[in-house]
Amino acid sequence: MRREGFLAYGAQQTIACICDLNARLSALTLGDLQSVEDAQTAAHRLQTCLTLFAKGYPSPRVALWKRRLRRIVRALNALRDCLRLAEWVAAQQPPPECVAGVRRALLRLRQRAEILHQTLRQAHQRWHDDHIPNEITGLSRRWIQSFSDEAVDPDYALQVWRRFRHEQRAALESPAPSLAVRCGRVRALLEACDLLAPLGLPLECPDDLQARYDALDAQRFREEAHRLLRELLQQERERTLQHAGNLRGFGRIQKGWQWLIAQAAASGLCGDSQP
Repeated sequence: MRREGFLAYGAQQTIACICDLNARLSALTLGDLQSVEDAQTAAHRLQTCLTLFAKGYPSPRVALWKRRLRRIVRALNALRDCLRLAEWVAAQQPPPECVAGVRRALLRLRQRAEILHQTLRQAHQRWHDDHIPNEITGLSRRWIQSFSDEAVDPDYALQVWRRFRHEQRAALESPAPSLAVRCGRVRALLEACDLLAPLGLPLECPDDLQARYDALDAQRFREEAHRLLRELLQQERERTLQHAGNLRGFGRIQKGWQWLIAQAAASGLCGDSQP
């Protein structure tokens, strides 16, 4: 089996992902959920490339690239969840006695989003300061220039796919993995199927993979939304106590906030993929 044609193909896919991620991050606007989701998709896809086509690059460099990329992915994931929750809160219609608490919750979510956006910008800047996009692109072009005319060996490609699938499924089925890990593994399988689809290989990808991912992500988001609302409420209590020295003015805010948490629990936080 020859690997050159497959790795040249992988290099082409990786360069495309690098360019897409750079464009998406450059176009990202704070408060624009769609632009955040687009950047998140590009980052996850590049992450999958760096695993699926890792044999085309020096292992120590791949490890460094993936560490730096994980910072971007984590920031995008957190920012997306915060913005999704803020959109859901903004769409609520609380009774008059709960309006103040809901408005305060929305304010804190938007402030959290600003902090997360700054974290993302720092991670992106570090990514560029380390010259990682240029390094990946340069190494990828060597494969393309040398072997782009060579056909992909289907036996080698299937061997890589089966190893990748085994790694993802093993992590997915490990004892009590977190929902975030399970979502990430299923998403990686979906992305790998899409990246390899042009090769026309019999990938044996489960038909229900997309539905499984959608269900896991909806459950993960509900749990994260409930956790975040409770965490921000506790911080609001501590902030009030610190600044006022008592909690006399906190009851009005707490009432609306607790109404919001109850609404989230009762509605399943609009349990599809949108908030």
